[in-house]
Amino acid sequence: LRNTFGISLREGFNKYAKAGLTAFLTHEYRDFTLPDSTDVPDQRIIKHYKENVVYVGGELLKEQGKLLHYKVLGEYAVTGEDAGQFRLEGNGDLNINLLGDSVRLDVNAYIKKLNPVFYYRNFHSKHYWWDNSDLSKIMRTRVEGKLNFNRLGTTLRAGVENIKNYTYLANASQPLTNNQGETMGFANAVNVAQCSDNIQVFTARLTQDFKLGIFHLDNEVTYQKSSDNTVLPLPELSLYHNFYLQFKLAKVLSMQLGADVRFFSKYAAPDYAPALGQFVQQNQADKVAIGGYPFVNVYLNAHLKRTRFPCQ
Repeated sequence: LRNTFGISLREGFNKYAKAGLTAFLTHEYRDFTLPDSTDVPDQRIIKHYKENVVYVGGELLKEQGKLLHYKVLGEYAVTGEDAGQFRLEGNGDLNINLLGDSVRLDVNAYIKKLNPVFYYRNFHSKHYWWDNSDLSKIMRTRVEGKLNFNRLGTTLRAGVENIKNYTYLANASQPLTNNQGETMGFANAVNVAQCSDNIQVFTARLTQDFKLGIFHLDNEVTYQKSSDNTVLPLPELSLYHNFYLQFKLAKVLSMQLGADVRFFSKYAAPDYAPALGQFVQQNQADKVAIGGYPFVNVYLNAHLKRTRFPCQ
């Protein structure tokens, strides 16, 4: 349950107000229910975990005009379980004409200090059980830029992020052996882990669309690099290409016929824990790499015109 009280001075309320300004106070109440143990063996009770957090924050916003827009938002938790948590994020865009083309430059950045979510701190179930009162706050810093050329159908995007105390679900499975000492598999076990080192992630993406009559070709190429592929594995190269014909039959039936292909380079993708419904780190003693081959999908889409009759 989240309630916010704020005071806002809207952009343009007088000739000197070139941007809108907002100050706010937020209270957030959380109630979690988990089974818990007692002093009696095998006895379980239902326990409620209640959290109250108070935030103060502000926002600076400029939406009017054609050349420059920006938004800066800051928030700080002053009391409660998340006390000391904060986030400062901003984005802006600059729109200019270059050689007859409309060019837009977007910049996004944030710095966040976040308390791990409740279920990383406390979780009780039949298969997994943990209480982590010593988890450190997660520090994330990111800067990203995007350049968009409307007429050319080209978008360039690049960003870098630094993560400290990255929190994740680790595979803690232990090998099962038979009487001869041969490994027969792994016992199922998952726990919450943190990486105290700094992890850097770099991402660059190029999107290019082509059109000639009814022929369309959409392309997307992504390169990303993680400085720690054990804790945060990522495929370095990802490709997406979509070739299709788009036309109308009898002026009413929109048709789209084509094929798309997806590809990503080999990497140790996360494993899946069905009892949690979450993806977890692979077992480091039995890792399997996936990828390195294309996925091709052939499709046909048809859309018939429709009519809407409003009734009052």
